[in-house]
Amino acid sequence: MKKVLVLVDRLSLSKKKLTRFLNQNSKGIYKADLRSFEDLLFEIKTGKVKITVKNKDLKNYDLVFVRRAGKYVRFMGAISKYLDYHKVSFIDPAFREIGMSMDKASSAVRLAIKKVVMPDSYFCFRPAVIKNKDKIIKDLGLPIIAKAINSQRNTNIFILRNEEDFTKLFKKSKKTFIFQKFIDIDKEFRLLVMGGKVVVLEQKSVRNYKKIKVEYLDPNEPSVFLKLDSVCEIINKMAIKSTKVLNLDIAGVDIAIEKGTNINYLIEVNKGPGIIPNSKTSPELKAFSDYINLITERTSILCDFRLTTS
Repeated sequence: MKKVLVLVDRLSLSKKKLTRFLNQNSKGIYKADLRSFEDLLFEIKTGKVKITVKNKDLKNYDLVFVRRAGKYVRFMGAISKYLDYHKVSFIDPAFREIGMSMDKASSAVRLAIKKVVMPDSYFCFRPAVIKNKDKIIKDLGLPIIAKAINSQRNTNIFILRNEEDFTKLFKKSKKTFIFQKFIDIDKEFRLLVMGGKVVVLEQKSVRNYKKIKVEYLDPNEPSVFLKLDSVCEIINKMAIKSTKVLNLDIAGVDIAIEKGTNINYLIEVNKGPGIIPNSKTSPELKAFSDYINLITERTSILCDFRLTTS
């Protein structure tokens, strides 16, 4: 018997009646399960992504019917990517055209599927965090890094050292979080990628983990820019690959080297990287200007070509 998942924004009497009717009229072809987005749990590991609903992997369904996504619609980009990867049909394929959300959870799913090395992560919607807390702690270990999925530029990052910190986190913030394995960082870099090339390399400041909220040890420390060949080619390739996976022309890619192992981890991809508006202290402004000039020139050449061949 085929398995059908009816995925909804919230469980209601009308949706329960719909699912019941589907099962009564399935002629024994399928069995439909009604579940809400809040039942989803994303387990995100490099090359091994799993999205489950009530402990059942979405890849084990033959069809996923999204009856109504509501406020969760922006996550359908990542979910549809996962279903496509496992060749699971879903209704409606138009969800592919919504465009991929750039929240941290959706980005992590896409990057992990493409085997970009990143910290092991878990994501579920806020109401389900406490229910999944023990599983998250058991798998990731303590401490755990919690990042608000819609924050950029290293804001709203917290370190959880024990179970009680999960409760403290929810008292401090009303945001939705992705939980990641703690990486003991030796060095961290920001690579500014434009048009598939690394154009600026910055050594990032040391992070301060003494409080529950993670900030830089010296938030006023001036930026330190390095020569582009100051990091190994592996780091450059990782940065470029991550922007291609996320289909970004311009991005700030944060990559860290772990103490002891020297493993390179992708920490974050920022679609709107901060650019210091001072050409005397930062090479970012000129790099950005040069890239815009290049794109404009290409556009002009293309327009001229179309005019001469029309």
